[in-house]
Amino acid sequence: MKPVYSFFLIFFFCLFQFNKSLAINLSDYSKEEQKQYKEIKQMKKVGVSGKDWIDKKYWIKDKKNFYHNIAAFHTGIDGLRIKKKQMPILGIKVGGNWNWKSGKKKLNQAAFSVIGGDIIENGEMGLIKSKNHAWHGEEFYQITGSYENCNPQYWEFRECDHHMGSIHNESRDKRKWTKLLSKEGGEAWIHFATKPVRNILFPFNKSRNFHIMQCHPKGDTITFMITYKKGQLKANLQFSEPYEKHWLLKRFKVNEYNGADEWTSVTIHLINSTKSEKGRFRVWIDGNEKPIVDYTGRTATKKRLNCFIASGLYINGAQTAIDKNTSQDSTVWADAVAIAKTKEKLFKLIEKKDK
Repeated sequence: MKPVYSFFLIFFFCLFQFNKSLAINLSDYSKEEQKQYKEIKQMKKVGVSGKDWIDKKYWIKDKKNFYHNIAAFHTGIDGLRIKKKQMPILGIKVGGNWNWKSGKKKLNQAAFSVIGGDIIENGEMGLIKSKNHAWHGEEFYQITGSYENCNPQYWEFRECDHHMGSIHNESRDKRKWTKLLSKEGGEAWIHFATKPVRNILFPFNKSRNFHIMQCHPKGDTITFMITYKKGQLKANLQFSEPYEKHWLLKRFKVNEYNGADEWTSVTIHLINSTKSEKGRFRVWIDGNEKPIVDYTGRTATKKRLNCFIASGLYINGAQTAIDKNTSQDSTVWADAVAIAKTKEKLFKLIEKKDK
């Protein structure tokens, strides 16, 4: 047998074995999960995508340049190109949104997701280098949520219909749960700088939420969220007692692009606890010495103590947009996103960011 034929035989044999190793044995999954898999497989077969949830006239026409053009317009730098890259969270390793299942099932993420992996290849998330526009140093990240990128189904979760139209574009802890916060009394200091650049601030629409930081436990109730809502920046603690709590962090002068012209620095101190006397949630804005939020009390329940940190852009209410074009280019800038055990370690991470 000629060497070239032997090479191809070996190659195809290895490819067969590789595909075989990735084959899904549905008997490993529950009946409900088997049903989800078959639904997702059928959606892929007929070509279902997030575009089916928005009228064709609002589809992005030139997606390869769309997100780069947003960056060029709002920086004023002609021809600026984003470096397509997952935004780091200093202090932990990060992945994308569609990998929150763990263990054996993690091997089959693409099979249980209509859109497969995370969509950032066109610049939906990416790095901009510009000292004149960064909050700190010489670079920062742009994150855009386009409703047509919504995931029709990931396991049981149907993003496109969730909360009147949702879209995730976040970096999240690569571990299942963030180590610092996943034990009784776990403590963390968190920082991020944020700027609502385009179609984020809607003072007269209470349904459109733009979450930029969260710690997400198992289930639908979230440990905490930081959100642009009704033209304001708000904090939300959902396991607090005696009821869920909301705080106004900052008001904005909304510009013609439904954004604002200034950066906001947010520092969070969280002691994650099921005990009323131990839990703590504090928030400082723009380096002020006095916290704008100073809460003592329960921050979690025993069954939902573990949570993972995620930051970027998670949108709800896209279907309620009066002008559907504004559901395609909602954009924030983010800088110095970090988490550490102590305040001192947190700010050392930020100082080292651009060195």
